[in-house]
Parts: sequence; structure tokens; C-alpha cells
Amino acid sequence: MNNKIMKSGLAAMMAASLVGCSSSSSDNSNNVLTVGITAQMNGVFSPLYYESAYDAYAINLIYQSMLQYDENEELQPVLAKELPTISDDGKTVTFKLNKGVKFSDGSKLTSSDVKYTFTVLADPSYTGRFSSDVENIEGYKEYHDGDATELSGIETPDDYTVVFHMTQPRIDAVTTFGTRAICSDTQYKYKKGHISKIEKDTSNPIGSGAYKLNKYSKATGASFVRNENFKAKKGEYSIDKVIIKVCSTSTELNELQKGNVDYLPENADPTKIGQVSLDDNLTFNTYPRATEGYVYFNCAQGPTADPAVRKALAYATDRQGFVDSFFSWEKASKEAKKEKLAFVPAVYANPASANLGTYIRGEEALDGLETYEFNEDKANQILDEAGWKMTDDGYRYKDGQKLRVRFMIAEGSSSLETLIPMIEKTYKDIGVDLKQTILEFNSLLSKTSDDSALGEWEMSCLAMSFTGVANTDLNSMLKTGDVNNYARLSDSELDSLLDEAMYTTDDAKSTELYKQVMIKENDLLPYLALYGNQNFNLYNKRVKNMKTGPIHNWSQAMDTATLD
Repeated sequence: MNNKIMKSGLAAMMAASLVGCSSSSSDNSNNVLTVGITAQMNGVFSPLYYESAYDAYAINLIYQSMLQYDENEELQPVLAKELPTISDDGKTVTFKLNKGVKFSDGSKLTSSDVKYTFTVLADPSYTGRFSSDVENIEGYKEYHDGDATELSGIETPDDYTVVFHMTQPRIDAVTTFGTRAICSDTQYKYKKGHISKIEKDTSNPIGSGAYKLNKYSKATGASFVRNENFKAKKGEYSIDKVIIKVCSTSTELNELQKGNVDYLPENADPTKIGQVSLDDNLTFNTYPRATEGYVYFNCAQGPTADPAVRKALAYATDRQGFVDSFFSWEKASKEAKKEKLAFVPAVYANPASANLGTYIRGEEALDGLETYEFNEDKANQILDEAGWKMTDDGYRYKDGQKLRVRFMIAEGSSSLETLIPMIEKTYKDIGVDLKQTILEFNSLLSKTSDDSALGEWEMSCLAMSFTGVANTDLNSMLKTGDVNNYARLSDSELDSLLDEAMYTTDDAKSTELYKQVMIKENDLLPYLALYGNQNFNLYNKRVKNMKTGPIHNWSQAMDTATLD
């Protein structure tokens, strides 16, 4: 989709044009920014294959796209000279590229690299999660399923012009093509149907961004140094080195207070935020977060394949009670306490949506949208009517099957430490046998992505970070067979609605259709949105000018950042 959707554990919840003179490099050993994260990076530093938000930090430092959202949620040219032109029928998008851009290996970035990047996504042997970004390009079926030797719908009339031809208009075409990070076509010898090396060798990135990878360790994190082939405007990208350091949730604040870490991004823990707000050496910035924490149900196997069970579990989850309990101030500055920490979303979708955000955040009611306010009586009624009968042992059964729900969660989540005891009680009250399995975050992501492991879990939870403002993320999250459809939902009527909403240039029509999508989504309930929250970046006061926003995080804001 246009938004590079990124998964993160609930524990973690707590560009300029390339012209002009090179920025000066300082010999000051203190000119190093250390950023703390609370989960390991996978080391998948490829824009073609990454899944984790933590790996995305590295990708943002190393790679560039033709366009990028800024802190005000507006698209700005990066590799492109300007915003693209669009044909009257909406089916052709043309980008003009800046000249003189080089990858970190010294090779020139041209239109050939752009075509290569999208061609890999269309390759018949591609196994990543971004194939839906190219399915609408002319010649995709012939290339992916047939004998075509090139993806005909991308033209490169010269080294600095790229033309995308689509089979039908797409509401998010500009951001889908524009925000895709561009890879070098010389790093690997590409041959159609044989991209195993591209897929496997993802820890050796070559990008055109301001930084390049220096060292990486899954246990400790990664470091990045200047890309000497990168040209920046005077005064931009002044920080010499960036370190991403893995910390535990229990020690990250102490690391910040001691100066071992300069910056803790996207924190949602009120206790830590409060302590930072009272520390003379530390500070924070805050804004609404383009993220939702959510539960996803296994819609393919087990008791949660029954929509009635999913709805009953939703009604038995006191989300408002959880938000009120976890997202509450204790000790904090008056300035911090002015901020509303969190809310219960009406539906699992992008809370930063430009035209549907008020419905998603629950600020405006959407007729026909069931929002599942906490109601144990309603949960019991649904299960009774669905044939799940309560027995003397206090649990429900249907056709000899006990209503057992295995909840797979990531270790080290302070928010889940609040949520789990709440749902243990209410689920038991309605006759559900809740079992927990605790996994390391990346293991959880791998397990629930694996179709062969569907028999091992009924529900899990993640947080999703959205990196755009369109609504088309819903297509990948809900469309039958999409790799981002973790719930394995399959509904033909919903699929048709999703297609109709995306493949148009009529913004008003698309918006109305996505309203219908959200109503249908909540009726089928593959996902239960737990919370949305205010974003807090916590950092040492020596960090200056880090201009972040809802869809513009620290790794995308390094152009203006400085260190005292």
C-alpha cells in the first residue's frame, strides 16, 4: 500500500533535495546520536523485505525515496525534483529525478534503479509483503505469471524520467510509487525468477541516504556513519554517527538519565514520560500518533474462526478500563499533564487518515459501525446464541470442543501487564479458558505469519505504525490472501469493496466506500483496536531541531537534527 505499514511490539508503544554543497563533517566524538529501542532489530535492512518498525529506522537512514512525508503530513520531493504529474485519466504518473545522486558504493542513481526496485516486487519469486504495490502496473500479470521479460508498465525514457502506467486509476498512486525507497540495480545481478540472493542478503544495504551501515548485532543494535557520496544542503545532516541501541523496557529510562542514550522514540509509558518531564536534563515532544495497538484473531482455525466468538471476546474486553488504568499520570510536570495520553479507537484503521481520522479515533460517530463497548451480558448472549454452552466446570463447549483461547504475546510489555489480568477475569466470567504463550517479539511475528502454525494460537497483539495519511492500508490488512492480513480473514464482499475504494481517482467516492469497509470490518471483526495514543519522544536536551510528526519519525528527521 502507499503506507509502509510496520509492526512493533506493544512494549515499544510506550528530506531535502540532493543539490548544493556537502555538509561539513565534525571530528567531535560527541557528535553521535544514540537512540534506544526496546526490541531487537531483525537486520532486514531492505526496503523490499522488511517488516519491523525497528528495521525501518535503519532503512530510513540508509535509503531515499522519490517523495517523503514531512512533519506536517505533506509530501515533499526527495529524489524527485518535484511532485509528479498525473494524466487526465489518472492512469499515468510521471516522476522527474534529481541528477547527481549517488549510492553509497559510488554508483549513480538513475531511472533504471527505480524500475529495478519495482520490478523485483513484481517478480514471480518475490516473497515479501509489497507485491500489492505493483499489481496495478501494466504488464504485471504478463511479467509475474507469464513469459514477459520486463515489466512493461514502467518506462524510463531517459536516465532521470520514470513513467508508471497503470491498468486502472488508483487513489493512492502517487504515494505508493513515490514513498518506496529505491534500491541499486547494480548491487545484485538480477534475473527474473531468481532473487533468492536479494532476499537473503538483506543486512548489507546500499542506499543513497545520508548514512550507511557501519555495524549490526541483533543483540545490541546497529551503528551508522556518514555516506561520503551523499550531498546535502549546507547545515543539514550535521550529525556524524547514529547508534541504535537495544535496551530493555526496565532500563531504557535509566540509560537516558545516565546519558548512555540520547533519544527514546515513540514512548507511551506515563510513568517514564512523567519522570522525564520532571528532569532538568531531559525533555520531550508530543503529537498524535499514527499508530494503533490491536488484537488480531485467528479467523482461519480454532474457536476464533467463529465470528461470534470474536465478537464475544471484544465485548468482554474492557478497553476503556485498560486505557484509563494504563495511560494515567502519576508524577509529571504541569506541561505533560495537559496532554491526553490515549483513547479507545472505534475501529482498527489509520488514526492519522486525512478524511476518516475523526471516525477512527471515535471523535465522530459513523452510522452502522459497531464499536464493542464493554458488556459481559452481551458477550454471554452472543455465545449462548452461537451454541457455546456453559457447563458445570465454568467453561463453554460446542460440539465437544472447549472454548479455549491461546493468546500469544510478546515478552516485556508493560501495557500487557495491565491488560492481561483484566481479560483473564472477564473471559473466565463468560466461560473462556484463556492461555498465554510469551515469545520474543520477532519470534511472535514469525509464528503468527506462518500458515503452518495457525493451529497454535487464537489471538495475538501488536502495534501498527502507519507512515501515510491515505486509507488504502485497509486493503492489505483485510484483503483475502494478503501477507499483511495476519488475521487470515477472507470475505469476497469485503474484497470487492476494498477494490472499488482503491481503484478510483474520485476522493469523495473512495472515502464513502472506505466508510463501508470499516463498518464491514467491525462486523467481521478480524481485529480489535485496543488503543490509540499520544506520541512522546523522550530525549536529552542536547538534541535539538528534531522535527518529528505523526508520520515523520526521528529517522526521517535527521536532516535538521543537531547536537549541542
